[in-house]
Amino acid sequence: MDYLKEVNRIISSSDSVAGLMVVNKEGIVEYYKPCSNFGLDEIEFGKNVRGKYLLDVYKEITTDNSTVMKTLKTGQVTIGQQQTLTTDQFQLTISSTTYPILDQDGSIQGAIDVARLLDHKKIGSNENVNPHLSILDDIVTRNEEMVRLKRIVQEVAKNNSPTMICGETGTGKELVAEALHMLSNRKNKPFISQNCAAIPANLLESLFFGTEKGGFTGAESRKGLFELADGGTLFLDEVNSMDVSMQAKLLKVLEEQKVRRVGGKEDIRFDVRIVSASNENPEMLASQGKLRSDFYYRISVVKLLLPPLRERPEDILLLTEHFIKVYNQKMNKHIKGLSQMTLHLFTEWKWPGNIRELKNTIESAFNMEDGDFITLDSVQDLLQKIEEDGAVARYTQNTVPVNSTKSDDIIFSPEAIKKLLATNGVNLKQMMEDYETFILSEALKQDRKLAKVAARLSISPQKLQYRMEKLNLK
Repeated sequence: MDYLKEVNRIISSSDSVAGLMVVNKEGIVEYYKPCSNFGLDEIEFGKNVRGKYLLDVYKEITTDNSTVMKTLKTGQVTIGQQQTLTTDQFQLTISSTTYPILDQDGSIQGAIDVARLLDHKKIGSNENVNPHLSILDDIVTRNEEMVRLKRIVQEVAKNNSPTMICGETGTGKELVAEALHMLSNRKNKPFISQNCAAIPANLLESLFFGTEKGGFTGAESRKGLFELADGGTLFLDEVNSMDVSMQAKLLKVLEEQKVRRVGGKEDIRFDVRIVSASNENPEMLASQGKLRSDFYYRISVVKLLLPPLRERPEDILLLTEHFIKVYNQKMNKHIKGLSQMTLHLFTEWKWPGNIRELKNTIESAFNMEDGDFITLDSVQDLLQKIEEDGAVARYTQNTVPVNSTKSDDIIFSPEAIKKLLATNGVNLKQMMEDYETFILSEALKQDRKLAKVAARLSISPQKLQYRMEKLNLK
């Protein structure tokens, strides 16, 4: 379970993961989560995989070339190995990273395989259907700074200069890194992504440099990240979390463009473009000694800054519309958008988790919502965050009820709420219930038939009845 939690944390923070597979020690697929981030749900290359023997699923896979079967046999970690898989409709090119699942006594109980989709094409067609060809279109924005950044990315991608992408967690740094790779002349070579915070410091050296058989007890000959990414791009995410001593070793390797495996005797040359990302201010980290100045300057010849979502307010509803389309297709729903009250919450919330928080909020709402619009009832987690933060949505309607459960009591204007907040403060949860009570009461005065009232409120009759019972409305 610890392995699953850690791997799930890593893939949840990445928009490039195409699939997650868990295989038991007999080679039977126990779990499969297919690709969901590329708009390629029609491929369904995980369909009918569960419960089958892995080698029976794809004809190209054998005990010799399968990363999963190798890991089940040796317990070794395999990182970024490229494989080609064929289904009835598509030929898929993936980059596969496989981890062993070990029992407390060290015995192998299974393997976890994380795949990244590099390319795919239809069977019988020479046409590549590469989702990255329009990868800049995946950066959804109308913000002037982001539009300018997209133009810069197109230019920077033409060169091999080391590039650092700075931005808060959830702003889309890995998507920009992939764009730099896919728009470059390295696009047909590997794109290897490594989260530096996800690997213990004592394993980083062997991970980056590789190991040579006999170099130490239990060592096997294995390529490191620089060899695996040769000719392509190596993306170092959360590079600011890397130990300073490891930074010094990487600096030497980057300057010499050659690496020596742990336990090895020969230097191996490589040609790799380095793209890194930091979720903290790198210059401040350098001044604090957490990031070596020479290493920082070596990997940040070009710096790209991604603004947080709170500085891109014009993109909130644009991204919301985009994710609603994505999840309508993925979950086979027909949600039209946000209810008016939810819309105000979305535009007023500061989104500390940025685009990832917005995306997860919408996905969660899709699991809860059975009507045509995402309502307050399906974004309870967001309401809880707002309440805990002490924030309040500033509604643009002319009147808003405050701390009242009777629809004909005093109604305060937005100006009055501002004044109230500045003096005594408000109970946000109670305010939201009051506001909903007022709206439902007024709607019920206009029509006594639940179906018509529900249609007027853009919710289902069942949800209306549930809300009435919760608010104690007759």
